[in-house]
Amino acid sequence: MRRIVLLVVCGLAVLGLFSAVAQAATNPPGTTDPVTSFTKTADIRVKMDDGTSLDTDQYVPDNKVCPCPLILVQTPYRKSGSAVGEYNPYFPSHGYAEIVVDVRGTGSSEGYWDSFGQDEQHDGATLVQWAAKQSFSNGKIGLAGVSYSAINQFLTAEQPGTDAVKAIFPIVPMSDPYRDVVFSGGNTDTGFIPLWLGLVNGLNAIPADDAQKNPSIALNEQSQHLLDVAKFAVPAVGDSTLGSYESLLPAPAQTFPDQAYDGPYYRNVAPLNHVDRVHVPTFIVGGEYDIFQRGEPLLYRGLNVPTSQKKLLYGPWYHGSPTANLTADDGSSPVRDQQGHLVPSTNNLSLAWFDHWLKGVNNGIDNFPTVETYQIGRGAWASDSSFPATGTKVEPWFLSGTASDSGAKALFSGSLGTAPGASGSTQIPWQSITGACSRSTTQWTAGIVAASTCDNDNSTAELAGASFTSAPFTKDFTVSGPLMADLWISSTRSDTTLVATVTDVHPDGSSDRVTAGSLVAS
Repeated sequence: MRRIVLLVVCGLAVLGLFSAVAQAATNPPGTTDPVTSFTKTADIRVKMDDGTSLDTDQYVPDNKVCPCPLILVQTPYRKSGSAVGEYNPYFPSHGYAEIVVDVRGTGSSEGYWDSFGQDEQHDGATLVQWAAKQSFSNGKIGLAGVSYSAINQFLTAEQPGTDAVKAIFPIVPMSDPYRDVVFSGGNTDTGFIPLWLGLVNGLNAIPADDAQKNPSIALNEQSQHLLDVAKFAVPAVGDSTLGSYESLLPAPAQTFPDQAYDGPYYRNVAPLNHVDRVHVPTFIVGGEYDIFQRGEPLLYRGLNVPTSQKKLLYGPWYHGSPTANLTADDGSSPVRDQQGHLVPSTNNLSLAWFDHWLKGVNNGIDNFPTVETYQIGRGAWASDSSFPATGTKVEPWFLSGTASDSGAKALFSGSLGTAPGASGSTQIPWQSITGACSRSTTQWTAGIVAASTCDNDNSTAELAGASFTSAPFTKDFTVSGPLMADLWISSTRSDTTLVATVTDVHPDGSSDRVTAGSLVAS
């Protein structure tokens, strides 16, 4: 019999490094579409409305199937030649033209980068219109990509003038930058954001791919990229960290005076704010240990499309390894859910999604479960028609001062149940670092800092916290959807961060972390 435990600790939450990882792709046999060779044409420049030149690479199948549907990918991580590039040969080898674009101010493109800003969003619509008119395009566009390239799928599809977009397939997208990552729970993410900005700007320092062919453009692009570091990245981090203290700086130094608050900047770049403008079939792939785990189900629920035109695959992976441990591209090592449905690779899922909505192929992708989630604790996939799971009801659980017999090694071991228990209080110490040995460390470093022992065992974090454990369950119990913890505290410090972790405890005392959250007390 198993239990649920809620652990509360007090201190500074650990956040970390971001790394976007390209979706790996090969062209093995065994897929339904014929595999073909394709031709790459590099460095085709496209003028935006303000004259800014964006650099693109084009991949066109060689088997004379074009004009054909086209897949558009927009990335800040360089369109080619980078370990985090987003080019995916799976599409042109299966009958799609593909265009990969360095977004404004990144890679080999001109302009100033401000991370999903209004100019970049408008560029998305311009690129869609341009791509639909190419000689090898039949006018039907699909949007694809991982992480950043998943986020701007939403931001592009939300723009007017994108009627050529017929379907999108975002993998680990963000919904709300302020809450999902930059200030998650009010914590200033000084680990993730500076290193991520360093990744983008570091790649920007590499000369343009077509520097020899277009030296004047390349020189202009390079100078803009260098200037952009001082114009956007450095003041954005500094202003976010200073918060209200920025008002003490001289007026010219207050570059982004509201960067630390949920103001217009964050709202304008949050896909969730305008997700109701997305009117095309959308297949979202999210991660239960992703840095964007909060937002992916919210995007799914907010889509303004019929249920038959949206799907959510929500699995046990980190941001840096999305969709790991699924069926292989060639169909080997099949993975099935508890109802026997095959869970294909995301390459084959996206191919089937685009085949259905861009080519009109009746391939059964509409029969794939509307929501397919991995049940932490059970260790299996469970298909459902909705998120939260069908039959979910809101149910309050109560913390109790009654001692638990769970054997938890926490400073305080209370009980958790559906009825109010004995009142009481406990004191837990403030810690300079909380969660250094926990799944949170791996999650907030996008899977880069991985410690399997800490991922699966929360006992180290329990040592300085208060643990509240339920009685053993005598039958299956599913927790699905958003969780909220109401805590009443007083503190001897001017401010602190509370971290709450929900864990599924096995009879042998081992555990699986279900989820965790943090909140700055102020």
